Amino acid sequence: MWQKGLWYKEWRGIRWVVPLVFLVFLLAFFVGLVNESDAWNKSQAHYKSEDFQVEQELDPDFAMTKQEIRDDLTVRYLAYETKLSDKVDQYTYFFFSFTVSVPFTLTLVLAVILGMCSVILERYTRGNHFTAVMPYSKKAILGVKVLLGFAVITVSYFVSLGLGVWYFTSQVPAEFIDFHHQKLIMDVLGSWLAYLLLFLLPIVVGYVIGSPLGGILATAGLVLLPSTILTFVAHMEHFMNKGASGDLSYWSDFCRILEPLGFIRPAYGPLILQVGLLIGALIFAGIVAERESLETNGRLFVFQKMRAWGIGVTAILIGMLVANMVQDFVKLSGTAGFVGFLAIFGVSVMASVIVGIRFIYGKRF
Repeated sequence: MWQKGLWYKEWRGIRWVVPLVFLVFLLAFFVGLVNESDAWNKSQAHYKSEDFQVEQELDPDFAMTKQEIRDDLTVRYLAYETKLSDKVDQYTYFFFSFTVSVPFTLTLVLAVILGMCSVILERYTRGNHFTAVMPYSKKAILGVKVLLGFAVITVSYFVSLGLGVWYFTSQVPAEFIDFHHQKLIMDVLGSWLAYLLLFLLPIVVGYVIGSPLGGILATAGLVLLPSTILTFVAHMEHFMNKGASGDLSYWSDFCRILEPLGFIRPAYGPLILQVGLLIGALIFAGIVAERESLETNGRLFVFQKMRAWGIGVTAILIGMLVANMVQDFVKLSGTAGFVGFLAIFGVSVMASVIVGIRFIYGKRF
């Protein structure tokens, strides 16, 4: 697995996307933290300005105290459940965040594209035919693909985040920084694991889906699956609790394992789930990589036994998506609305199963 020729070959397959990955991570995290520090400096400059002092003197009854100004400048990074203060009148308006919205979204997209380049794009360009004649085992090839992608994402993520944190802490005095450390550590590690999962997912899909277009669609469906399940369960909880908020927030983080910075609570259970999924996906990829062959190029399913699983998962995903969209637009309520919501879900699942059976089993792939 450590032969230079194999590493060079795999590097050539992804070399065009690596600079893009590094760039968008810099824009998302480093530039995001630069913007945060600039915003903090503007707030501090405002409180030191003559205009603010004039405002304080003109209306003494509503003038801010020194403690209130200090609280307003204190940088917070907290869990949702963490109380800001025991004092009711404490100002805590400046919240710490990592990202710039558009580049942050691109980090998710490029992490998936990086994984697609490793297997799915290789099938499309027939590059796997060249790989097959190379004197390397299939597990060694998979190992290099995974290690190379993990290295690109890890370096891009931690370098950009590290530079951003260094710049932020150099601009904001330490006495104004008050982080919830468990939540911060959880989000940093959880985001890193989420990026690794987003990269690994299309690799696994690429070994079980022989069609490039099918692989892309299957990857998109699996990426959307956790958030779709969470939305569907939230609608169910809304019906069963008659609009009252239930305990969904206490376990919803388990459905945010593919969302960097998506966790709400400072609990390590979702991190353990992410690690378990990474290990399970690697083991599964190793098994299917050994068994797939060049003859399956272009087939929708590399392994025919997986057709039923593919139809079932796709049908459930489509059913939840349709039910969620109807509920978001129509806002069904009451017992009749709950029955209608379940009926829409059931009909969508059954229709998807029928179409899938006719499409898969009605033709030869």
